[in-house]
Amino acid sequence: TAAACLYSHFAFPGAMVWDMSMGYGGRILGAIISDINYIGTDPAEKTFKGLQEIKKDFGKSERHYFLNKCGSEGFQPKEESLDFAFTSPPYFSTEKYNEGGECMEDQSWHKFSEYESWRDDFFLPVSINSFKSLSKTGHMFINIMDPTIKGKRYRSCDELVDELQDNFVGQIGMRIMQRPQGRAKFKTKEELDEFMNKLYIENIWCFSKVEKDYFKHSRMETLEKWLA
Repeated sequence: TAAACLYSHFAFPGAMVWDMSMGYGGRILGAIISDINYIGTDPAEKTFKGLQEIKKDFGKSERHYFLNKCGSEGFQPKEESLDFAFTSPPYFSTEKYNEGGECMEDQSWHKFSEYESWRDDFFLPVSINSFKSLSKTGHMFINIMDPTIKGKRYRSCDELVDELQDNFVGQIGMRIMQRPQGRAKFKTKEELDEFMNKLYIENIWCFSKVEKDYFKHSRMETLEKWLA
């Protein structure tokens, strides 16, 4: 998983990580693979039960997996208790997780139905809380894209960086498959298949408590030299 790749580079065996929006299990599986301890929060009842099954079936007895069925806005890790934080929060109401399901009212898109409320009472406070809970050498990575609702783009990424600009390190591009699309958007099955077979890049926004150059091994040139 993408989480396992990141954990292997930025965490260490036995580290403690927090996944602020557990989702469907990719990040807890990454934690199990990477031999680290995991804290996760998610309010969806059905999803939570599935994550408990993953923990039961694949978790290591010598590691700890603390699963919490709650929204991350109501969870407070201990100060300096985290070595790494990585998640992919809902992109406001463009991703309506658990819509129509049990405990739907606990989902961030439902609790905070206006963008400004979602940003100010969920997205930014959770991100800041997570960063403050990092150890003195900890890192926080957030995978999110700007949500677009009815043609209006909301600048979630810029707002996140503005809040934590002193600790912003840069971005990592995560290559992922296309998200499922309804067949009504395409004239033929071939057009749908062609679209679904494409890859695209989503940003992972990187923040650190310490000065660290994540990209020195892959950087071909600096902006200053390019502009000279």
